Amino acid sequence: MIAPASLKVGSFTVAFLTDGLWWNDGGCMLGVVPRELWKREHPPDEQNRIRLNLTCPLIIRGRDAILVDCGIGNRLSSVERKIFDHGEGWLPDHIRALGMAPGDITHVMLSHLHFDHCGGLVRRRESGVLEAAFPKARLFVQRGELDTARDPKNERLHAAYRHMQDVLGPNASKFEAIEGVVEVIAGVTAALTGGHTYDHQVVVVRDGSEGFAHLADIVPTRSHMRGPWNQAYDLDALRTMDEKARYLREAAENGYWLSFAHDDSVYAARIKSDRGKFVIDRAVPVDPDFSKQT
Repeated sequence: MIAPASLKVGSFTVAFLTDGLWWNDGGCMLGVVPRELWKREHPPDEQNRIRLNLTCPLIIRGRDAILVDCGIGNRLSSVERKIFDHGEGWLPDHIRALGMAPGDITHVMLSHLHFDHCGGLVRRRESGVLEAAFPKARLFVQRGELDTARDPKNERLHAAYRHMQDVLGPNASKFEAIEGVVEVIAGVTAALTGGHTYDHQVVVVRDGSEGFAHLADIVPTRSHMRGPWNQAYDLDALRTMDEKARYLREAAENGYWLSFAHDDSVYAARIKSDRGKFVIDRAVPVDPDFSKQT
């Protein structure tokens, strides 16, 4: 297993773990953007799927090890594994590549509770039993997100959170519901954005003049830095546009790092404004041998 890429943000180390590659419909990921435009950066396969990553930053300082999202995990059915071309998941191996174990994770901050961001909270044993993947971790999510996932009110929401019984089972008592902007430890903050889901949140690290943010499904790939390039899944695309513009502007003005939840080429980047558009100035690339791992 290739050692995860990392960077320093003041006294913090941010390691870019991943739960592996997966494939999802390009139209769903790029929304109203015409296929002829998005296929240049995300070539589709014969099923119109594009290759995506499952980036899960690990924020480390002292004894604190804060995982941001946790990918799909290994709980998918055989039919779902075929649809998304995702198997056992690589997150446990990437944690071990750092010389750590899943039991060393102290916090998991969840941007939202869609299956590709929280499925890794559980691991399925060979017997079929699901167990908590991070037995000692505190789990943080916005209260509204947790309430919606537990009791979706319509067919669209029910489909989006159909996996939650599996995820909640071994973890029901571990969730800590937060509201709005909350500093989980000194320098690491969860902030409500909405947009993708009603209560989507991002994670921001600040230490002195240095900063980092994982914008999750507000800016899931480098292509989504463009204002109108949003996912069809977004419940409030206009709010997504407003929130990403605000965070991208702050990152460009202050030299903060941003990481992308689903980009298969770039883990993280510093960005700049170039003639009114946000572009990558410096990147932490995905290793070219990454796709060869099994």
